[in-house]
Amino acid sequence: MLIDPRFPKASFENVMAAMDDSGLPGQGKLQMYKERRFGIDWGVGPQISGEATDKEDWETSMDNMWELCRDGGLVFLPATNTPNVEGGLIGQVPTGADVELVDYDDGSGDTLTMKTLKLHRVREVHPDDNTGVFEEVQWGHHTVHNLPTHGNKVVEAYEELY
Repeated sequence: MLIDPRFPKASFENVMAAMDDSGLPGQGKLQMYKERRFGIDWGVGPQISGEATDKEDWETSMDNMWELCRDGGLVFLPATNTPNVEGGLIGQVPTGADVELVDYDDGSGDTLTMKTLKLHRVREVHPDDNTGVFEEVQWGHHTVHNLPTHGNKVVEAYEELY
């Protein structure tokens, strides 16, 4: 279920950040951004790919993605590593969403499979739009992680942009 942020009693239990720091090269990251998706590498650990995220990050990020699938939530995606993007996205993952495997160009003519979630009711956010999310929200080191301290700032920015 998606939440209408214009409704006075709207609340988001899960507020997370999704970083665009996967092993996917620039064009793949840009394609994910345009598709309003975030995710993590399918292959994990150096034994599979030198590009893949480390095991601790993968396990934490995957747990958080499953939590979003189960309960839904609001996600802030600062596109700090995506070429030609100066900003990011804030959008919802609906309750009961499915993690989807999507292939992206890895820059060498091959593909890299990513585990992804699609954002809905998306709003673009920019460092100069006065929402303060880029200045005030401190995101952690996991590719997908909870924002227990700064989640309210993401919610406020989303409501303001909506």
